[in-house]
Amino acid sequence: MHLTNQVTSTMKQILKAIPVGLPSILAILVVAYFSLSASPLGDNDFMLFPGADKVAHFLLYFFTAAVFIFDYAKYKLPHHTKLNLELMFMCCAMLLGLLMEIGQLVLSNGRTYDVVDLVANCLGAAAGLGYMHQWGLSRLRRTMLHSRHRHHRH
Repeated sequence: MHLTNQVTSTMKQILKAIPVGLPSILAILVVAYFSLSASPLGDNDFMLFPGADKVAHFLLYFFTAAVFIFDYAKYKLPHHTKLNLELMFMCCAMLLGLLMEIGQLVLSNGRTYDVVDLVANCLGAAAGLGYMHQWGLSRLRRTMLHSRHRHHRH
């Protein structure tokens, strides 16, 4: 149990040290880089399996929506977030995905607009909201607000 308390304490210190807003800004910069860079993975453009890029889009926007919601939840602590605001942050991630696809359409960087990428972006953002709403926010609150591991009697 002592190791668990130590890990929780360390995690709490790390989470408290991260300035509110910084994770969201970093998420936007990462999305912009991977979406608008001519060759974001360098010259080693490889395909793991058919549709791997769609999985990458899904995961990128899953984490982007989750980071937006995490950032806001951290700001609101000790209060709970509201579902309508969580939905707004999901929509912000989806809008970012749309803007990145439009950017690929407009810029002549060798990247192309793909409606299936946009669908993967939106599904990833929705899954990020689902994860944060069902599990992530309660874990964040538990880590940030409870200083000790509670012992249960059997």
